[in-house]
Amino acid sequence: MSTDSTQPHTPSHEVAVRPPPCAANQWKRAALMARLAPAFRETVSDDSEDEVDTKKQIKYGSGFQAAKAIIHEYCDYTTIHGIRYLGEKKRPLLERLFWISVLVLSVFTCVKLTLNIWDKWNNNPVIVSFAEKSTPVWQIPFPAVTVCPETKTRREIFNFTDSYHQVRDFQTNVSGIVDLTDKQKGLYGAVSQVCEPHLHDVTLGNKTRRGMEIIDALTEVSPHFDDTYLNCKWRNSPVKCSDIFHKFVTEDGVCFSFNSLSPAEIFRAEGIIPDFIFREENRLSMDWNVEDGYSASADTSPYPNRVLGPGARAGLYLFMGGAEIDFDDMCRGPVQGFKILLHTPGDVAQVSKQYFRIPFDQEVLISIRPKIITTSDGLKHYEPNRRQCYFQKERELRYFNIYSQSNCELECLANFTLTKCGCVKFSMPRNVNMPVCGDASLKCYNQAEDELLLREFTQGLVNAGENTRGETECNCLPSCTSIAYEAEISQADFDYKTVINTDSPEGKEEQAKRQGMKMSRVSIFFKEAQFLTSRRSELYGTTDFLANCGGLLGLFMGVSMLSIVELIYFCTVRLISNLRMRRKTRKELLKAVNKDA
Repeated sequence: MSTDSTQPHTPSHEVAVRPPPCAANQWKRAALMARLAPAFRETVSDDSEDEVDTKKQIKYGSGFQAAKAIIHEYCDYTTIHGIRYLGEKKRPLLERLFWISVLVLSVFTCVKLTLNIWDKWNNNPVIVSFAEKSTPVWQIPFPAVTVCPETKTRREIFNFTDSYHQVRDFQTNVSGIVDLTDKQKGLYGAVSQVCEPHLHDVTLGNKTRRGMEIIDALTEVSPHFDDTYLNCKWRNSPVKCSDIFHKFVTEDGVCFSFNSLSPAEIFRAEGIIPDFIFREENRLSMDWNVEDGYSASADTSPYPNRVLGPGARAGLYLFMGGAEIDFDDMCRGPVQGFKILLHTPGDVAQVSKQYFRIPFDQEVLISIRPKIITTSDGLKHYEPNRRQCYFQKERELRYFNIYSQSNCELECLANFTLTKCGCVKFSMPRNVNMPVCGDASLKCYNQAEDELLLREFTQGLVNAGENTRGETECNCLPSCTSIAYEAEISQADFDYKTVINTDSPEGKEEQAKRQGMKMSRVSIFFKEAQFLTSRRSELYGTTDFLANCGGLLGLFMGVSMLSIVELIYFCTVRLISNLRMRRKTRKELLKAVNKDA
């Protein structure tokens, strides 16, 4: 029997059944994996069975199997607490659900508390606290003292009450009333600008006028300096009042100021106009500025002046007077005396906003308690709206060299008044080309000030944050270093006549000279030798923010910086390495399959 007889013959008309190509490739791939398995086991002989299966799935498995294996690999090696229990292959379902619940709760709590820290860091980065040590009074300047008499005219020169009634009667065609002369009209238009606003119902003159004309007219009719400032003392030493008090123009008229910086230092070149220059001295404050204070080389009598201690003997003493015949209840109301404003030497006095009233026949003691706020250098990189203040070099004003909140508000008011009325008040900062409002524009600039206040209020209310002031068009935030002089006032009756010795010839002469005058005596001094300074500093700096966030992550999840690096590593470097290894293995398999085919 031939050997061929034992073999089954396939009919010629039948086609041999071949396995599907996909099945053939899988069979060849399985054979190749079986052939490569011993070599693979030699390289991973130290690995556990689960690790070998994970690496096999990454190398040889499908895309889904490889992704699942990479996740298992991360869960096995991660340092984040709780993740490894989710990646274990033989972990029961109940335990997986438990750890999923714990992880979700931990992540939620951690995120919620971190958002609270972020809110404090973003919205409340600044805290105001007391400085570490107290500040002596000789480290700050004595306040600038601006004095404005309530008596605006001498009746022998100009009687405002009579002129007011004459103008009103003439405009209402009262018989027998004649018009004012041109000279009287000029004086009336100037004086009415510093009188009570309700008197502006009677207007006279043009809408605009030269500012210097108004100032010269007010100076002409005001009481003489020597008749008002009778006696002065500084640091318990008699001084001539005209040597320490200098003329300044305010919205209250012509006033005199002690210890204020010169206009050349207060105003920029554009704002230094002849209307504001009344001082001949060129003394500059080389030893002091707002942010740094006095230099170490400053002597005991620098500029601006400072005191060496507290008490009335170390302060300023004023003896002032006024003639009863010049009192005018129509212009300023029934209260006579003086207005005194204490302010920082670099600020322009705005007497109408805040002042102390010094009545006649009274002795007034003003004891000062400074209130200083400084700002740490750590807040310089914050936005001004976040720290709610401006450093000197951050906000430049058009007319002022020194930034302060009051200077900024005054400049903003001048700009708004110019836009609203086409002119500015004679006391507002300006340049030589800006028109000054005349008597016919008094109502307009009073209304402009009210409109600006309403606009600032509305904008600030709309844009206000939780703990931040709303941004407005003026946006006049406080200075990061500011000085305020809070005062405690006590007063008593002062009878000047009993002080004069009428028995002596000098006393009789003095009494005759002061006949018909009322007197006031004022003492201004620091209450204490030292005071506490407030300081703005970081509530949550970058370091504090990261430390708090890191503490929460470590407490609830066991996460550290290396854990974050580890996650990034598995998502980038490790993933790329696995993909390259997988691609290389697949190329080898493809070559082997093609070779066997």
